[in-house]
Amino acid sequence: MPGTLKKTKYYLDIEPELRNRVKAFAALKGKTMRDWLIEAIIAKLEDEIDASEGLASLANAEGTVSLEDYLASRQDDSNSKYLSRWH
Repeated sequence: MPGTLKKTKYYLDIEPELRNRVKAFAALKGKTMRDWLIEAIIAKLEDEIDASEGLASLANAEGTVSLEDYLASRQDDSNSKYLSRWH
């Protein structure tokens, strides 16, 4: 059949309590556990990609500093304030 996507199976070992919760929640949404899990995985993946792209764009924005540089500047400021009190 042309155009048919090949699917693979993935087995996931989870605690029975978690399985029951997922199955019940999926049923409340009128979905199978499989469909609910696929949607949840896609949503999580999209969130992670969006967050990564957002952080990357912030890092590339002019006038921004890295977290390491920011923390270092704060450390330098606190050291100079501490030293100025004693001199």
